[in-house]
Amino acid sequence: MRSGSSTGCSINGLASSGDRLDYHCYTWGAPDSNGNKAAWTYARNDRTGVAGWLRTDVLSDFGSSVYCGF
Repeated sequence: MRSGSSTGCSINGLASSGDRLDYHCYTWGAPDSNGNKAAWTYARNDRTGVAGWLRTDVLSDFGSSVYCGF
């Protein structure tokens, strides 16, 4: 879980495979060196209370379906 929608942002906490995540919305991150953009979901971990951004491709259900609008 990161402070922003980029791997360059600081890590707020971790989400384990058994944790319940409360999804809020998703956005698109900046393109990587190959020009590919990744979707990021903003979520809160119910176990730890930590909120942050996760790449949707690491989530088994691909995260939120609600666009954040920015």
